[in-house]
Amino acid sequence: MKADRKKTLGARFRAAGSSGTKAHIISRKGHWVIFKEGSDRILSEYSTRKIAILNGKKILESGEADKLVLHKPDGTVEKVQLAD
Repeated sequence: MKADRKKTLGARFRAAGSSGTKAHIISRKGHWVIFKEGSDRILSEYSTRKIAILNGKKILESGEADKLVLHKPDGTVEKVQLAD
């Protein structure tokens, strides 16, 4: 029964418009990383926040993501940038 419920919830989220991909920039262990939401894999890792943001914008411009979510060093969301 639980498996059926998961399928129903997933369909509900898709119907609500939660489709699309988000790329997140967040601090991890002294580095800044970019990862896609829902993925266990880090796309890239950078030594500074500025370089991570520049490369995150390239991911957004290339169409690999619909939104770029920038996090503060404490992990809270600072800004969400949409693709043009």
